[in-house]
Amino acid sequence: MVDETTVDLFDHRHTQDLWEATARWRRESPVVRLPGGFVYVSRWADCWQVLRDPLTFANGNGFKAVEMPDEERMLGEMDPPRHPRLRRIMRQSFDRRSVEAERPFARDTAKRLLSAWGPGSRVDLISQFTDQITNLASFHLLGFPLEDSERVVGWVRELLHSDWPELNRTRRGQGLEGAFPELSAYFDGLVEARRGEGAAEDLLTRLVRSRLEGEPLTPTVLRTLTAHLVLGGISTTTNLLGSLLLRILRDSELHARLRGEPSLIAAAVEESLRLDPPVLFVRRVCRRETAIAGVRILEGEPVLAGIASANRDERVFEIPDAYRLDRGLPRHLSFSGGAHHCMGAGFARMVVGEVIGAFVERFNVNDVRLASDFEFEGVPVFLEFGPVRLDVSVSG
Repeated sequence: MVDETTVDLFDHRHTQDLWEATARWRRESPVVRLPGGFVYVSRWADCWQVLRDPLTFANGNGFKAVEMPDEERMLGEMDPPRHPRLRRIMRQSFDRRSVEAERPFARDTAKRLLSAWGPGSRVDLISQFTDQITNLASFHLLGFPLEDSERVVGWVRELLHSDWPELNRTRRGQGLEGAFPELSAYFDGLVEARRGEGAAEDLLTRLVRSRLEGEPLTPTVLRTLTAHLVLGGISTTTNLLGSLLLRILRDSELHARLRGEPSLIAAAVEESLRLDPPVLFVRRVCRRETAIAGVRILEGEPVLAGIASANRDERVFEIPDAYRLDRGLPRHLSFSGGAHHCMGAGFARMVVGEVIGAFVERFNVNDVRLASDFEFEGVPVFLEFGPVRLDVSVSG
């Protein structure tokens, strides 16, 4: 078991195995100082204190270890006053009407992908299904060419597994443009194509036509925000979907209930978000000396709001480790909270709900089984959680 003396927060094998340690921290020492100077906050109420107060607990550079130029900051790396201004521009494309308009595409695409599997098929549900459906749904919302999804996702995964998320550079160069010139050029080309009068009316077009304090967004800002829209949903939604599919495959009673009562799918999504959060923790920086749970936090100290731990807080959730469909309104923190609550939360919920609905409609209990040699392996990203593969055999 990983504990506070040995945990490496940049090693996914450690961060994805903190369940016993965080349960002990919640009981004994809810604010823990970890190697590297990080302060980990484990209880729900204390995490909410951090998330709801962006002035005391600033988002700053996110997880980057270097100071970022303002124009190269993604939304998750901004603080007021710049953050709320740009957030207002971007959130207009994630309203309920825009999300609902994408529902038929998500369901129809899921059905099409599922129909390709005949009896006797062996499938990796991650690479052959969850990655594809979540990426296609995101591309359709954004207005990207669907035929480009595989190529762009390949670039994005290379980026996520590079030094760029921490250092804003790789050996190829500095910033997104220098470190990943092909991906940057692709984003720039899409942005440029939206500047004409005949551009399609989609999310990216609305972004290109937006104004910040009366001025058009610069090419660097447009590139960065476009990257944010892609990076923000590609891995997290597929992590969530993969985790829920794994639960269904391991629990025939859950599969039967969702197939017989599709109205329970929304509750299943929320409970999967709570127990298997796609993002394990978020980072803030203390900007003025304060206290959390009676523990003094100094100015400049990095603070981690432990989402995965807060979601199992015994003070908030009855029998917290149990997967239940009767918990009512969601109280988990899997989409963060406060000023940085995930803008794409409604879209992610919709996509996962439609995909699970299509899956349990297409396959009865035991029509799809985990491969006999399946062993869970987490995604190789230190702050994320989800299966890297889901090998199954299809009989139905």
